[in-house]
Amino acid sequence: MKRVYTFLSLVMAVVLTCAASITYAQCDNDTFIYGGKSSGSCKKGIAVAIGQHETPTAALTLPHFKGGNKAMCRYINKTKVYPVNLKSQRASGTAVVQAKVLADSTITDVELVTSSGYKEMDDEAVRVVKSFPKMCPATQSCTAQDMILQIPVTFSMEEEEAKVKLAETKKQVRSIGPITLYFENDRPDPRTKQDYTSTEYKGLYDNYMNQRSKYITEAANGLTGNAKSQAENEVKTFFDDSIATGYNRLQKLTDALVEVLEAGYSVSFNISGFASPLSNSDYNMHLSSRRIESVLNYMKQANGGKLAPYITGQKSGLTIYKNPKGEVAHAETSTAQRVTVYGLQAAKDRRIVIDNVQVK
Repeated sequence: MKRVYTFLSLVMAVVLTCAASITYAQCDNDTFIYGGKSSGSCKKGIAVAIGQHETPTAALTLPHFKGGNKAMCRYINKTKVYPVNLKSQRASGTAVVQAKVLADSTITDVELVTSSGYKEMDDEAVRVVKSFPKMCPATQSCTAQDMILQIPVTFSMEEEEAKVKLAETKKQVRSIGPITLYFENDRPDPRTKQDYTSTEYKGLYDNYMNQRSKYITEAANGLTGNAKSQAENEVKTFFDDSIATGYNRLQKLTDALVEVLEAGYSVSFNISGFASPLSNSDYNMHLSSRRIESVLNYMKQANGGKLAPYITGQKSGLTIYKNPKGEVAHAETSTAQRVTVYGLQAAKDRRIVIDNVQVK
């Protein structure tokens, strides 16, 4: 007959940061050794064997969510619904729910064992645990075992408000739309055919904005009257509305990405690079790649470098699709806007675009 064990910890609570866990002896490597020292770095807990009093000595692997305790925390916080009337009262509480994880991974015998003090919270906690997907079962001596667990489900207004804020941030990331960033001619790293650069976009942006007066003057060079005024106004508007706006939106996106990634969500986006057709196609492909890398370098350094491990792959959760396009194709035209590096069309061609931002 299979033995069923109940594991209780002294202090455990599910929190939005996912720092909490199921209320059994918590192990970093999911294995706890009874009757001796543990292998790995386990925290102390209490183990109670139902129907028997001898202490097991075999290695025991505890039941767990696929993806670990953080995945369980994310599931609970995503699934639970704060009772509306208790939210308006700013009531908080923790309900402890007991469930049995069978050897075949199914969950059964879900029941409340400790009340939060509010029936609505208790009912919601039981509903959430009943909705759990199949879990990885406990094993002892490599044999799957039934095991009873007790799982705290905490309702905290501070957590709820943080959850609402995070939802707004996710919405902001999804709705930010395409971001277009612009570059000076042949920047970064002029006259090279490298695909990579150590230059970051903030420095390129600042230098470009400092050249605003020069670009306005050069764009109108050789023109007179209304044509000159129009060319000057178009370049002024381009600097103030397009170049500056793009950088401001990049800052907002970077801030939002840090928040959602650190909360455990997955993000993906496309980043495409373009160049004006004033150089040859091969050169422009390399230049487009460098422009993409300069923006990613900016994102690595922003917010104290919090995005860097996600961009480099040291941390999972961020997928970036790089797409250097090279030169922008145009219908043949002889306008002054096209034929000089200071012209408005050439300035619009020198860009990268971030789009298709997805949060899951």
